[in-house]
Amino acid sequence: MTYLTAAVLLMALSAPGQAPKARPQPKKPAAAKQTAARDETYVLQSLKAAGLKHYTAQQVLPLLGLRVGQRVRTADIEKARDRLLATGCFEGVGWKYELTPQQAMEITFQVTEPQQFLPWMLDRVPVTRQEFEARVRREFPLMGETLPPSGLLLERLAQQLEKAAAEKGVKEPMAGRVTLVGKDQLTIVFGPKAPPPIIADVRFVNTKALRADYLRKAMVQLAAGTPFFEPNFRFLLENQIRPIYDSVGMLKASWKRITAAPAPGVFGVVVTVEVDEGPVFRLEKIHVRGTPFSEEEIQEIGQFKAGGTAGMSEIGKGVLRVLDRLKEKGHMKASYKAARRLWEDRQAVELFVDVDPGPVYTMGRLRIQGLDLESEPVIRKLWAIKPGEPYRGGYAAAFVQRVREMDLFDFLSEIKQEERVDEKSRSVDVLLVFVGEKPKPAPKRPF
Repeated sequence: MTYLTAAVLLMALSAPGQAPKARPQPKKPAAAKQTAARDETYVLQSLKAAGLKHYTAQQVLPLLGLRVGQRVRTADIEKARDRLLATGCFEGVGWKYELTPQQAMEITFQVTEPQQFLPWMLDRVPVTRQEFEARVRREFPLMGETLPPSGLLLERLAQQLEKAAAEKGVKEPMAGRVTLVGKDQLTIVFGPKAPPPIIADVRFVNTKALRADYLRKAMVQLAAGTPFFEPNFRFLLENQIRPIYDSVGMLKASWKRITAAPAPGVFGVVVTVEVDEGPVFRLEKIHVRGTPFSEEEIQEIGQFKAGGTAGMSEIGKGVLRVLDRLKEKGHMKASYKAARRLWEDRQAVELFVDVDPGPVYTMGRLRIQGLDLESEPVIRKLWAIKPGEPYRGGYAAAFVQRVREMDLFDFLSEIKQEERVDEKSRSVDVLLVFVGEKPKPAPKRPF
């Protein structure tokens, strides 16, 4: 079994021992032999596709335009290969064949799929995703939830969208683009070739617990001047407005409807957000796991108010106080992950906070620069952490602030501090640099 290009196959078909038996023929010129080989036909006994990972043989084989039982020649196989390449869904297509004892042909197409497949969506079109997908699948069985970002494929699908939109009265050129959606999700977006409108203003309606102008101010500072692309606008809402509602316990607030209309008197659109604020949830219980503290200590440190409004801002501050207490014990890189369970029937929330304390870091060397032999011992005496003891995260900054407040040195203009962490020894060296004021130049005497 041998991989062949079209030219190699021609030679193989004309080579002794590979072509089917035929009656002796008078010698022909080389060009005539090649033409005869191309015209040689064989019954197609089997057809396979190899190298498939994303697609299936059931999707790919119908695109070849070949069927088992038909007689094929080299030109037919090359056309089948070209059909696969024309889809834009493969980086390369080759083929190999084998002749059976009955002089029938078994063909395998070897395909190379793209490395990247991306989700896709529609934007600013009167066509639903279901309608578009059903339309494309009638002619293109490789249509799926994800697509390769091939220019050829995107152009082909954009043409289909253009036809579908025209049937609904929107006659506008369409295009497919790779766009960053949200924080880090590359997505293929099909929509008008014209760029999206610019956001001039944002308005909130149906708000009761929170003032609409307050929400507008928080959103406009981020959204104004950016293109209106609804998925990214919703991402901004989740990051900018969601925490505001979470802070007052409205954990099910949602954006029911988002519309954009031309802004009066200026270039751009006014985006209107219809809000469903939902009920106020109360904190039923919080579970803080993974710390060396008892449940009573957790409650004392965090000051969590079970039974009260589940204001996520205050609860978050309590969790940070727990982390700060861990850092005081040397867990400089303590972190946490949180999840919540909503009980909508009783409007309550149960919180689960999993803390990762991380390793304990110890005090290494304390280096002091800028002080004389009399002043340096004073600072060393004030420094409370001895070498080998757990290093309290943020202690150096707090120490510098304390020294400033004590006003020990008349000449002092600045104190710089630097923490140098040695991950191998899990120790922290601290450098304190005391900077004095530059002496003022003496006034010049008059002559």
